[in-house]
Amino acid sequence: MGGGDGHGMTFKGITVHQPKRWHSVTGKGLCAVMWFWILYRAKKDGPVVLGWRHPWEGHGHGHDH
Repeated sequence: MGGGDGHGMTFKGITVHQPKRWHSVTGKGLCAVMWFWILYRAKKDGPVVLGWRHPWEGHGHGHDH
């Protein structure tokens, strides 16, 4: 079926090949971007998500009439 050069590990008829270097580097880079984004949003939205404050409190738009 798949053929190939024989490199990799076969388990129950499925051969898993080693990823190429660019796959590993790209995956690690995207993983870093994901965690930076999660931590950034946690910093900005964490208190609201955890219920410590309401989203409409303290965002700088005063409604003093």
